[in-house]
Amino acid sequence: MSNNNKHQGLGAIMLGISIAFGALGAHILEKILTPHYLDVWKTACLYCSFNALGLLFIGSSSAIQKSEQKTPITLIIIGAFVFSVSLWIVALNKQIHPSITKLAIITPFGGLAMIAGWIWIGARLLRSKK
Repeated sequence: MSNNNKHQGLGAIMLGISIAFGALGAHILEKILTPHYLDVWKTACLYCSFNALGLLFIGSSSAIQKSEQKTPITLIIIGAFVFSVSLWIVALNKQIHPSITKLAIITPFGGLAMIAGWIWIGARLLRSKK
């Protein structure tokens, strides 16, 4: 399996998860969560979707050599996971345990990893000869 297929596969899985979690928020959690935490839930779904679509794009692009994709793609995947999962858990804090909101301290690290990964990809695309 090529790296492109893996990136597209991960992107498709992430997109499916974000859609499923978005539906969960819209149909079940809207009755349980406060408006603030429902917004937190939606933000996690939105950012997971953005990154999923980006991975689908990168997987279909031949402008960046495969050897140059590993680190930024890893940053994007780990960043999206840390960012979205931490926010999903924080949104459910009253259902899990109120002290779980302290988990939000790691959310910015996920955001920074996503930003770094996408800027890295952008720089590679700008330098690409294709």
